[in-house]
Amino acid sequence: MAPRVVPDVDLTLAMADYADGDPAAFEIVYAALAPVVRACQRRWVGDAALAEDLTQETFLRLHRVRLQYRAGAPVGPWVLTIARRLSIDALRRRGARGERLTGDGTLPEVGVAPVEAGEAPEPDVEAMMAALRAAVETLPEGQRSVVALHKLEGLPLAEVAARLGIREGAARVRAHRGYARLRALLGLGGGEGSAE
Repeated sequence: MAPRVVPDVDLTLAMADYADGDPAAFEIVYAALAPVVRACQRRWVGDAALAEDLTQETFLRLHRVRLQYRAGAPVGPWVLTIARRLSIDALRRRGARGERLTGDGTLPEVGVAPVEAGEAPEPDVEAMMAALRAAVETLPEGQRSVVALHKLEGLPLAEVAARLGIREGAARVRAHRGYARLRALLGLGGGEGSAE
């Protein structure tokens, strides 16, 4: 069963409130992003128990650096950059002990720049794509199918509709709703304009 997405949440506002000391805002951020972080960690480290530990460590680290959040900055990529760095550290520790690394025996190549005090980390493209794919997996089936075929595979909506056996208008509605959920989940904001 796919993790539940908290719909219509403006993560940038919730994160700003959390940085200002509102503990209820943390619950909003956690509810929206924990399923995505957990899914990404599982993919990155290949161990469910370690992924759960790293997910908790991600949010502990977020708590420690919450005052560095720049109001209005996307929250999802920032949190996933923290998560990715933690997974790299965990894989390095495993490698130092001679345990399982990646399939070819090396650490994943990830470009992560060091973070200066007072600035949000720059997200890496690999982490952003992993976050997007994980977030798509949390969508309801109808939306997930349309979004995956349209944006991830690059098919036009007419072809998506034909493959799924639905009308093109229905595909557009599902796509619009799916993109709105993804924007909310990933903290990308955006208005009610077309997501296509």
